[in-house]
Amino acid sequence: SDSPSRAPRDTPSTRPRRTPVAAMKLLAKIAAAAACAGVASALSAQQDPCAGCDEGLAQAYQSCAREFGNPCAERDDAGIVGSGPGTKKDVSCCLKKEKHDRCLECKSMDCEFKTCNVNKAYYSERTITQEAKESTKEAYAKYDAKAMKAAGWGL
Repeated sequence: SDSPSRAPRDTPSTRPRRTPVAAMKLLAKIAAAAACAGVASALSAQQDPCAGCDEGLAQAYQSCAREFGNPCAERDDAGIVGSGPGTKKDVSCCLKKEKHDRCLECKSMDCEFKTCNVNKAYYSERTITQEAKESTKEAYAKYDAKAMKAAGWGL
């Protein structure tokens, strides 16, 4: 009983075999492509250099400045600060000082059209509060009374 020719059946012996090594290579290629895409997106995103400019940073900077002066100054092997290369007085305080300096630059930036996120009151919160208190009606009345008495108005 000869039958007309049939297509070969899909049996395990006729299918191409995939070895574990080939599967691992394929997974490695997929993982590498995903990692490259992640790195590219991370490189395109930029950090905000003006973020974190708050009173906490100002206090941390002041305590570092009190303890080390300029924490970024480099000392030689004898512990003397010089102009040559050496080790920084304190690395974490040096980072705080650099961030503080960057925040002072950010504070002076012109962001007329809200193109940047800047804390304009950085490192002057107390001064702004004191100036606001000095410009109240009660404060002016005290100074006006002194000025009028000095001018001879007899108050």
